[in-house]
Amino acid sequence: MGINMAVMGDLTTWAVDTSNAKCVVLWGTNPAQSELRLWAALTRMKRDGKVKVIAVDPRQTKSTDIADLWLRPRPGTDTALAIGWLNVIINEELYNRDFVEKWTTGFDQLKKRVQEYPPSKVAEITGVPAEKIVEAARVYATSGPSVMPYGVAIDQLGLNGTRTEHAKIIMRAICGYLGAIGGHLITRPGDTNHGGRFITEAELCMMERLPMEARRKQMGFDVCRLVTLNGWSLMAPHLERVYRVPAPVTVQIQAHTTMLWRAILTGKPYPVKALIAWGSNPLAWAGNIKLVYEALKSPNLDLHVVQELFMTPSAQLADYVLPAASWMERDLCTNMMDFGSLLWAGEKAIPPLGERKDIYEFFRGLALAVGQGEYWPWKDTEEVSNHRLKATGLTFRDTVEKMVVFPDHFEFQPFLKTGFPTPSGKVELYSSILEQLNYDPMPFYEEPPESPLRLPEVAKEYPLILNTGGNYRPMFHSEFMQWGYGARERHPDPLVDIHPDTAKGLGIVEGDWAWIETRRGRIKQKVRYNAGMLPNVVNCQASWWFPEKPANEPELSGVWESNANVLTLDDPEHCDELSGGWCNRALLCKVYKV
Repeated sequence: MGINMAVMGDLTTWAVDTSNAKCVVLWGTNPAQSELRLWAALTRMKRDGKVKVIAVDPRQTKSTDIADLWLRPRPGTDTALAIGWLNVIINEELYNRDFVEKWTTGFDQLKKRVQEYPPSKVAEITGVPAEKIVEAARVYATSGPSVMPYGVAIDQLGLNGTRTEHAKIIMRAICGYLGAIGGHLITRPGDTNHGGRFITEAELCMMERLPMEARRKQMGFDVCRLVTLNGWSLMAPHLERVYRVPAPVTVQIQAHTTMLWRAILTGKPYPVKALIAWGSNPLAWAGNIKLVYEALKSPNLDLHVVQELFMTPSAQLADYVLPAASWMERDLCTNMMDFGSLLWAGEKAIPPLGERKDIYEFFRGLALAVGQGEYWPWKDTEEVSNHRLKATGLTFRDTVEKMVVFPDHFEFQPFLKTGFPTPSGKVELYSSILEQLNYDPMPFYEEPPESPLRLPEVAKEYPLILNTGGNYRPMFHSEFMQWGYGARERHPDPLVDIHPDTAKGLGIVEGDWAWIETRRGRIKQKVRYNAGMLPNVVNCQASWWFPEKPANEPELSGVWESNANVLTLDDPEHCDELSGGWCNRALLCKVYKV
């Protein structure tokens, strides 16, 4: 999010015109599991011979199986691979010269930087043959409009996450795929819908009531500066100048997650006395959950409240657990955190059962209890939505009937009239905002914090490279682990993917339970062969727990048995310096039979 806004002032990573694309790059994503609409479009287009697919993934999946070209980099080396593509595109002059000359800054500096990453060197770093690197870059740059749909794996690389995304944004820009039919769309917040402009979330949240002194206490303010108030204060004026609406507030109010747990334990940078969690089970999804457990059990935490559907491991440690309305029991009307002008709406299927409340009612009740009722005059989500929609002449019910309300004046290339919402009004290949924040203004590669090259002595004991994730789709994060809903019946056990030859060398066969161990702990999962996996890489599924097991300490519904986040690395010094993301991938591990 932050790097998109810094470089070009828009979230084009998420807005892709796949149906008109000539090439689709699946980089760190497996839409066969994670994005079924994209997968349906891709398989249809492949069948009709309308698209080329490039997959970048060290693990074989259904998505890599349909690829015309499949690159398998060593985990954590994606930034080097992306800059290697840029090297080919620039040196072979495959870029869109007209767009680069008119709508970018910093091309000369970029050209100099990419000379440090010739295909031969990138091949040594990533393990991808140089000829495949060149071929992939050529296919992407010359096929016509191309897209790179968002892949969550990149966000989980730690040190190299944002740098990889930075290089990908630059690729889209210099190839002329921004605002192109079949490319990445400009989301453009602030447009009218149905003749009027709805009230944004930023206009509702009253940020002006929070003193700047308090905002500067945001955890991570001086660390992951790009995605805190520190960086946002540099980006917001340009967004407001171009789009004429208040800038989104989301990153101005977030605490850096790994710093939060440490603040509870140490009182630094300041004490954290209370925690309210909703729609969240950090003992399953957060990195290094042993530390999370210590924080949630700390006597320093005076109050821990959870609003949940189920008694999750995190809820089992709470002082109060309040029943939450499910997705079928709550209304929805959203413009995706103010980053666009599309409106989505949906009506609850049934009223909330029992004492369940949606999140708006929960926080409104809390506000009324502390005397803030004047700021919460709307009794439920429908009333709030009607208030936001008033200028459009629509009601919440009207919007539900439409499901999606499109902007009145969508343009593929609005920058032709307004420029980009950046300091220069152009896509900044050499980012002036990153420079002001004392970051390198251009992407570069650094060895992952746990890699065979950085830690050769550790690699002797932990010789394999661990990726985590790749869950069965209905089990998003830690959902639907319960028996009786259908997902667990279809996918009863956590699975670790391993190459058959690697497994054989370890005395393991498919179906065995195996220990996966890092320097932070060990878990067990059931072995599944993956003949397309890199032989020195294993992939274990994330966020597992077992609701059928005792819901009390020390078991906590089996959260310690198979949860990959026992293994992950969240030390602040190894997190992404721009976004704060921690390391769920490219970790050193060993595997042995239970």
